[in-house]
Amino acid sequence: MSIALALAALVSASKSEVPPDQWVCANDIEVWCTVDSCAAKPEAETTPMAVSASGDGRFSVCAYSGCWEGEAAPANVGGRLLWAADSVPFTTNEAATADVSLMIVARDGVGFVRVGAIASPLLCRRRALLR
Repeated sequence: MSIALALAALVSASKSEVPPDQWVCANDIEVWCTVDSCAAKPEAETTPMAVSASGDGRFSVCAYSGCWEGEAAPANVGGRLLWAADSVPFTTNEAATADVSLMIVARDGVGFVRVGAIASPLLCRRRALLR
């Protein structure tokens, strides 16, 4: 089963709402995946990422010269917060769309993002959503 199908199944099974907090995340390593394999980039070649997501569904996955920004219907499945959206535009090149899957384990702030060919673990922290 693909990651997108698994996330869709989890999201549709969710009965809990995601709290209105905002999560901010960063990566220590960069992993690229294809159909056949995944590989971590050497530390000197890792691109820093800034990821944020909130309970109202907004998310941003920033790398390189811009961000994939969008909205999703977030779900809380057993303490795992999930956001998933298809064809999310890149802010500096809207033609460069990507499917985004983001998961954060609320208990310990460890997460995972899949956007384009990037499939990387994240370290996340919760902060109150400013209104």
